[in-house]
Amino acid sequence: MTFSLHPLFYIFGLYFAFTGKVFSFLTITFCAVVHEFGHALAAERRGYKLKKITLMPYGAVISGETGGMTAADEIYTVIFGPLVNLFTGLFILALWWLFPMTYPYTELAATANFSLFFVNLLPAFPLDGGRLLLYLLTKPLGRKKAMFLTRAIGVLLSVSLFGLFVCSCFSSVNFSLAFFGAFLLSGALEKRPDDRYIRLIEQLSAESVKKARTIKRLAVKQGFTVKDLYAVMDGASLYEIEIYSQSGKLLRKLPPGELCEELKTKTLKEPL
Repeated sequence: MTFSLHPLFYIFGLYFAFTGKVFSFLTITFCAVVHEFGHALAAERRGYKLKKITLMPYGAVISGETGGMTAADEIYTVIFGPLVNLFTGLFILALWWLFPMTYPYTELAATANFSLFFVNLLPAFPLDGGRLLLYLLTKPLGRKKAMFLTRAIGVLLSVSLFGLFVCSCFSSVNFSLAFFGAFLLSGALEKRPDDRYIRLIEQLSAESVKKARTIKRLAVKQGFTVKDLYAVMDGASLYEIEIYSQSGKLLRKLPPGELCEELKTKTLKEPL
C-alpha cells in the first residue's frame, strides 16, 4: 500500500508548524491514519484489496480494488473507521484509570480519537456519516439523487464552518474551522469517475441481476464509450445495451450480465 499527501495536508501542516503545534499535528495525523487503517482492515476482511492512502486534513482517503462490493460490505467498511477511533479513545480512558500518570501524555490523543469518531458520523460527504447516508439513500432515491443530497449537505456544512471562521476573526481566530471547511468542500465537490465506474460494475453484478426488478433497454451508436454510458444510467435499474452502426444495423446486444463482464475489462474512454 502506498501513501500520498493531499495539497490541503501541506497547508494544514504548515499552519501547525508556524503556530508551534507540531506535536498536535502529528497526533491528529496518526489518529487519522489509524482511522483509515480501520477501514482498510474491514475491507481486507471482506476480501477487497486496497492500494493507496491519501492523507488529508482531519482524515484520509483509501482507494483500491473494491469493485463488486455489496451494500452490507460497504456499510461494514465505513463503520469500522469511526469504531476504531472510539475504541482507541476508550482504551486511553482505561489507561487513565489504571495509570493516572499517563494522562498528560495521552490527553490529546484521546481528544483527537473521540473528535474523529463524532465528526466522521456527521451525515455530510465525504465523511463516513455522509457515505453511510449515501448507501442508505441509494436504493430509495437512486445513486445520482443520493449523491447529490449528501454532497449538498457537505457543501452546506463547509459554508457554515467558513461562516464560523469569519466570526472567530473578530475575537480569537480559529483557523481549524477554515481548514475543516476546506476539507469538506474539497471532498463534496470532487468528481471521482473511478468511484462511479466501480459503482456501475457493482450495480451490474451477478447478484444484482438476480434481484433486479426492472431492466431498461438502451440503443446506442457504435463508438459509445463507458463514460457516455454513465451519463444516462441511474443506480436503480439494470440495463441491456443494443449497439447500432451509423447506418442503423444492429451490431451487438449486451444483456446485463454480459455488460458487467464487458465493463470489467474496459477503461472509461473505451467504446462498448
